[in-house]
Amino acid sequence: MRIGVCVKQILDPTIVKFNIVTGQLDNVRYIMDPVDEVAVSEAIKQRDKHGGEVVAISLGPSKAEEVLKTCLKMGADEAIHLCDESFNTLDSYSTSIVIARFLSKNRYDLILCGKESTDEGNGFLGAGIAEELNLPLVTSTTRIDVFTDTNSATVRRRVKGGDREVVETSLPAVFTVDSVLSSPLYPPLRTILAGLKKSITILDAQALGIDLASIEPALASLGISQPKPRLKKTATMDSSLSAQERMKLLMSGGVQQKKSSAIEKPPREAAAEIIQFLIDNRIIVRQ
Repeated sequence: MRIGVCVKQILDPTIVKFNIVTGQLDNVRYIMDPVDEVAVSEAIKQRDKHGGEVVAISLGPSKAEEVLKTCLKMGADEAIHLCDESFNTLDSYSTSIVIARFLSKNRYDLILCGKESTDEGNGFLGAGIAEELNLPLVTSTTRIDVFTDTNSATVRRRVKGGDREVVETSLPAVFTVDSVLSSPLYPPLRTILAGLKKSITILDAQALGIDLASIEPALASLGISQPKPRLKKTATMDSSLSAQERMKLLMSGGVQQKKSSAIEKPPREAAAEIIQFLIDNRIIVRQ
């Protein structure tokens, strides 16, 4: 079974900061998208169970080779880097077309990618690849059971409200994986050392036989900005309050308890008092 896994290099969201003064990012460090790491782990587990090979594919600049090296050290059999200067300005639609064109050159039984990237979060790549290759698509998968004898798979996917949907599909197919699909893979030392010896295949637009002029972008990024700051509401002390009341207000964080009263009377009398309260406060009008 041949499994293709799409991986992406992103900024480490745990340390990156935006410097408002300079308008630049601070503490920049690149890592593999965590949800793509889940996809690689699942691909390796499926290969170990059913046989075959795992091919990691990434589209990006030269520094994206680092994530492919990580895939090889995790146990991937092959790594493909789609790298060309003209790829640097691709939108998500064009990216899916380029990757799909590469995948079409070989048969893949499974194509895995993250449900949505951590940095952009548009979740388009899997759908774009499936549409271009005319393959079944299952999104937000939380479990994958492959049956090689029938060339099919039973997949559980996350739906709204925490529910799960069970889907059966023929192979080949495209699955976008949820972060809970597979536990992190910790390869043994021999696998890491073997991965260090493997090379990465680099393909540009010419090698892929792709004319980007024929691919019209579907969207364009107009800009990135910080969210508008929300002003915090601060408590103001009423000067007419006593020192004790002001201290209580400070200790409660400025939250004043609303006055309330309980009615402890028989139902008929309690209802009459509630109605009178509503009339007195002009919430209802006596007919």
